[in-house]
Amino acid sequence: MIERACIDNAEEILSVINKSNREAYKSIIPKEYFKEPVLSIEELLKDFERMTFYVYRRKDRIVGVAALQIESRETGRIHWVYVLPGYQRKGIGTALVTHVEREAREMGLRKLRLLTVGKAKWAVNFYRKLGYYLVNKVEKPWGFDVFMEKKLQILNRCK
Repeated sequence: MIERACIDNAEEILSVINKSNREAYKSIIPKEYFKEPVLSIEELLKDFERMTFYVYRRKDRIVGVAALQIESRETGRIHWVYVLPGYQRKGIGTALVTHVEREAREMGLRKLRLLTVGKAKWAVNFYRKLGYYLVNKVEKPWGFDVFMEKKLQILNRCK
């Protein structure tokens, strides 16, 4: 079940992000550049001020998270898409991103953007399967981070 997160969920969201990030990227990003934890509670609370968080629950436990930030009148940015390792490959990440896209369409956004680690082939392929395409690369000491975008179909508001 996906729901909009509230500030009371911050500690559990933080745990999902940090555990999932460690599992996914610790072997890709060299030790001297790998930030652990990737996010502090203070940083997350600041993100809550500028982003809308969505969580996926299984049996009253948050097992996945995604956030949407409005960048402009027509563009949004997806952040913090993470699913706990034991719950991956069960459609939760797809459900979260699809939910964020639906919310973005309802807000009138025409495009979503995101950034991911280029060496994380599973992440790049995940977003490609959902219709995102590569638009830019940013050089990092461990390779490249990649910017991806997706144009959203605008919902017909007249019925």
